[in-house]
Amino acid sequence: MKNNIKQNILIGNDEEIYKEFPKLKGIDYFCQVVVTTKRLIIYTQGNAITSNRKVKKRGMNEIELKSISHMEYYLEYIKNSFFVKLLGFILAIGSLILAYGIFQNLIDVPAYAYSNILNYVILGLIFLIGLVMIFKIKRILYFKVISGFNIPTELELRPTKYNELALKYLASKFY
Repeated sequence: MKNNIKQNILIGNDEEIYKEFPKLKGIDYFCQVVVTTKRLIIYTQGNAITSNRKVKKRGMNEIELKSISHMEYYLEYIKNSFFVKLLGFILAIGSLILAYGIFQNLIDVPAYAYSNILNYVILGLIFLIGLVMIFKIKRILYFKVISGFNIPTELELRPTKYNELALKYLASKFY
């Protein structure tokens, strides 16, 4: 299979390409979507997890437009768990307390080259890591198509402007 999806598909005489999306960015994979007059063709290449192993996988899924019964796309926000947030809070507060103790000379730190600045830089990095652990939110753009006899097809995409516009176009095309 080649990375260009147009070279991998056969188009009939009465079929033409409506729209092509060659640069969709998935999470850990590359994706292309082509909409023709009769089919929705999805080509993916990249990492996938099967039976707890990470493998490289290529696949092409051709879906007849008449058989599509349900299509949806949505943006999902995944927050860190309570324990990760608690650990981040402990790191952030602990680094602030240590920085205050070093500043007020309550804590004796061994002297080394640039120790008066490097201690604060290290504690500042620990503080930033704690803040990231507290406030990080992972965003995933899902695209799901159910066709035929309840055959699901799902894509996990990065929420970029191009991906969102492509999915809006696909959703408006079918409904």
